[in-house]
Parts: sequence; structure tokens; C-alpha cells
Amino acid sequence: MLTDKHRTRQVVRKATKPLLSIPQRLKPNRPTKAPATSIHRCLLISEILCLILEFIRQFDESPESELKWDRASGRRTLASLARTCRTLSAPALDALWMRLDSLDPLIKVLPRRMWAKKHYPFVVRMFMGEKQWATFRKYAERVRFVRGPCWRVSATIQHNVIAALARYPKASFPLLPNLTELVWSELKMSNLIDPSVSLIKYFAGPGVTTVSLFLICWPNHVSSELAVLADLPELCPNVTAFTAFFPRSSYNDHSREIGEIVRRWPHLRVLRSCALSQTVMETLTSRRTLDTLSIELNNSSTAVYVGQLPPHVQTWSLGGNSAALCLHYLATIEGSPTHFHLRIGADDSATGDIETLVSVLPILLDKTRLCTLTIELTSSYWSTPASDTFSLSPSLLSSLSSFPSLRELDVSTFCAAEMDDWAYEAWISGLTSLTSLKTGVADVSKAKPVASVRAVLAVLKACRELETLWIVFDGSVTPPSGDVGVDENGKQPGETEDGDGERREDEDKDKDEWAVTNHHITHIRVGHSPIGEDEKGLEALARCLRAAMPRLEKIRADRYPSESDTRWRRVQEMLVMGR
Repeated sequence: MLTDKHRTRQVVRKATKPLLSIPQRLKPNRPTKAPATSIHRCLLISEILCLILEFIRQFDESPESELKWDRASGRRTLASLARTCRTLSAPALDALWMRLDSLDPLIKVLPRRMWAKKHYPFVVRMFMGEKQWATFRKYAERVRFVRGPCWRVSATIQHNVIAALARYPKASFPLLPNLTELVWSELKMSNLIDPSVSLIKYFAGPGVTTVSLFLICWPNHVSSELAVLADLPELCPNVTAFTAFFPRSSYNDHSREIGEIVRRWPHLRVLRSCALSQTVMETLTSRRTLDTLSIELNNSSTAVYVGQLPPHVQTWSLGGNSAALCLHYLATIEGSPTHFHLRIGADDSATGDIETLVSVLPILLDKTRLCTLTIELTSSYWSTPASDTFSLSPSLLSSLSSFPSLRELDVSTFCAAEMDDWAYEAWISGLTSLTSLKTGVADVSKAKPVASVRAVLAVLKACRELETLWIVFDGSVTPPSGDVGVDENGKQPGETEDGDGERREDEDKDKDEWAVTNHHITHIRVGHSPIGEDEKGLEALARCLRAAMPRLEKIRADRYPSESDTRWRRVQEMLVMGR
């Protein structure tokens, strides 16, 4: 029998017990605290994110990249980032589509039926709808640089696809509205049959400031293609940089066609083309906008400019099939550039012609203004490295040392094997302002150098501000012991005298026992420099280089022979371990 107390407790217990429990999944969603994002907060700053994406984009273009066999790893990384999250999608797509090496990616974003080989090209037009146009426009607006035409898509299909895009009612020209740099090339063999030059009109617009044409067939194109080339100044009136490349083996004279084009660009700053007529050159040089001029001479070059280049042309470049041809063109020109690049066709040149050509440079160029000088040996028929080389003779060295204001000197394609330690010391004494020196590392003969590490020390001692050093020397020769003589008090460098008159060595003797210390150089290139096998010899070489260049971190040598490259890597490891 239940008492009143028990009944009361029972009633209360029943009243507090819920009659029906609602499952958790059926309860209304209540506002809760948003989960923390997994992305680092610094990536939410657009400036930092753009810097990172730009570094990834430029990775494939870096000449120092170790993955030279794989030039798509950067693009694959950007594509992966674009699929990661919404925050990264748009910036990663902008970086991914900023530069296109061909038109293929733009064509292949469209449905496969429009460009696949198994379909007939004439069916393309009927399938161009609003969805296809929106897809194309989504990526086309991001392109800033493009190299045309297509590489993998046939010429017939690319003509039909681009024509279908152009005929779409909502289409606007140019098809790439934000394009700033346009490169058109005929280097592919199929382009000789169908150059596709007429397609340029769909991409050239007011926003394009840089145009580069690598045309092999010009001026042998059909009339419709020649008309497009002639209308370039109207299609893209704001061009400031123009390049027209032709093979050196060509016998066609393009001076008239190029002259008609470039004279209609009033704001042209950079011009790289064939030799132009006297009238066109006078028109260009009279404008104070032109600051970079590059002339390429071929077998048909007859135009010669007689006069003096104005001071505002600061960068000047000249290339030709042979040293005699370059000398003929230079004989009537004087100038005062700050940068000069001379490309000499080695196949059709003789030693005497090259020495004569280099000897006139101090006469034709302002010796007090020239800061950068590059003399390169190339093929006489194509724009490729030369298959032959010439030695840096005393005559050449004497001419090069006539420019006391030089800051950068590049003669890396010449053979420096015959230069010994004393030749380097005598030559470099007249070029004490150098910050960059490149000699012999690109010598195709790969002749064994006579100079030793003493030549490196001589260069570092003369050029105290040197930041870049490319030099070949015999690394198997034992480095000097550091005995560089005594001073007027009979002491060696690094030694001090205590109160009792006894000598003691300074704690940092290793840094100055060779009487030179360069704190600017972190990387050097030694090319095909030989190196010994003895471990003690490698240690002595590493100790010498570390003492002369305390910040040296990397030594880059030719990969072949592999044994030599391996030993140079061993010296590089010793440099790091010795710190």
C-alpha cells in the first residue's frame, strides 16, 4: 500500500519525465560557431597569395630548375590549387592561364566534338552555343601572354574553331580581351604549309604592347596573310616592343615590309629586326622613345645605316652570319650605349676577322659609358649555339680591357684554355669595376684549361665588387699554400705582433691568407673544369675557395663527364661542412 508521501513522489517523477523524445537528426539547426578554416591566415592576404602563385608559375621557366626534363610541374601545381577551395580557385586560375605556350588549351576547353580529329571540321559551327562561348570566355579573359598558332591541333580545325568563335553573335574582339603580349611562330614544319598568319587579327587589340613574329615564309605569304601583317599598326596601335625574326640562312630582304610597319608605331621603345633603310632608321632614332635596338643581318642584308645612334638608345645588339658582315655594318655607325651584345656567326668567320671586329669596338663605342658587353659565338645559319669556337687571344683580351667602365663582361662561348694564371692577372687588372665575369664555361671544344685556382684568386683580388663569376680552371692543380709574401715589417698577412715582439697568427687567418676575401659571391660556374681524385686535394681546394669566398654555397659544373661533376659536388659539400 502506498502512502501519501510515496504517491507524491511518484506523481512528481511522472510529471518531469518527457512523454516523447525527439531524435537528434530531427531537431532544428541552431546557429553554432563556424569551424576554424584549415587554410593558413596569411593566405587570405591577396598580396602574399599572389606572390606564392607567381613563384609557382615561374618555376617551369626557371633556367636553374633541376627538373629540366619536366617543364609542367608548376602548371600541375596551379591546377591542383585551383581545385582545392574557393579561396584559391580564382587566383590559381589567373596564374595558370596567364601565359599560354600555344593556343591548344583554349581550343581544348571546348567540347571534344569541336576539335577531335575523328570529327569533320565543318560540324564545328553548328555546335557553337552560349554554353561553349561562356566556357571559352571564362579562361580567355585571364590570358596575358599567348604564343600561336596551335601546336597539336591541326591547322584546319583551329581555323574553323576560331572562326566559329568569331561568328558567335555575342563575340567581341579581340577574343583575348586582356592580352598584352602576342608571339606568332612558324617554327613548326606544318606551319610552312599553312602558316595561319591570318588568325592574328582575332587576337591583336589595343591592349597588346609587345608583338613578336618568328616568320620563315615572309614575304612569301598569300595576299590575305600579308594584309594582316600590314595592318598590325591599326590592329594594335599601342605597341612598344616589336620583334621580327628571320633565319640567317634566308635570302629574302624584309627591310621594306618591316620598315612600313615600325614607322607607324610612334611609341616604339624596343625593336629587334633586320637591317632597315636609312630613312626608317632616321625616323626611329629621331624619336626619343627608342631605347633598345637589335639588328640581325642575314645573307640578303644590304641596308646600311650611316650616322650616330643617339644617347637615348642605351641597349644595342648586332648579330650576323659572319664577323666580316658585322664589321661591314658597324663601320658606318657610332654610338654610346650602356649595353652592347654582339652575336657572331662562327661557321663563316675567321680568327683574323673576329680580332679585327673586336678591335674596332673601342673606336666605335663610348668607352666611358659602356657597362655591359657580351660577345657570343653562334651558328652562321640558325639562332643556335656555335659548333666551333675561337680562343681568347692576347689581341682580343687587349681590346676588351679598353673599357674601364665595364661592369659586366660575357665571353663564355670563347675558349679560355690557353690563358694561364699570369694572363688572367695581366688582363683583369684593367677591368677592376667588374661585377660579373663569364669566360670559357660554354666553350664547345671543352679544351683543358691551363689556368689554376690562382687565376680565380687573381680575378677576385682585382675585382673587389664581383658578384657573378663563371670561369674554367684546372682544379686538379694543388692550390697555393697561402704564402703571398711579407709586408714591410717582415710579417705575413694575418699575423700580428704581441707586446714582447713575438708573432702570433690571427684567429681568422684562413679567411685572408690568400690576401683576398669576396663577400658577394654565393654561386660560381666552373663549366668543364677538370678536378682531381685525391680527397686531400679536394679538401685543399674547398678550403681555398671558402677562404676567398666565405659566402660561397654552390658550385655548378657541366654534368658530363659525370665523374667530374660528382667531385665538384663533393667540394661543394666540403664548403658547407667547413663553416
